[in-house]
Amino acid sequence: MNGIEIFEQEIKNGCKVAILRGGLNTDNPTAILNDAVSTYVGEEGYNEFVEIFLDNPWVRVIVSEINELDYKPFSNQRL
Repeated sequence: MNGIEIFEQEIKNGCKVAILRGGLNTDNPTAILNDAVSTYVGEEGYNEFVEIFLDNPWVRVIVSEINELDYKPFSNQRL
């Protein structure tokens, strides 16, 4: 797609994270990113994450196969 950039990273067990960026300097970046996400995921299931304050319409984070990750109890983790 014209003007859309993507970063993809496979995590494990088929789970992939993709960050889509685009629609800069356009009248409707939300529609452009909606189309890009739709094209990227096709018929596959996915989770989509949007910036918490909804004031950044230029970036989307897509995660596939999120339920297939190996989760562990949360306790005192830090970045």
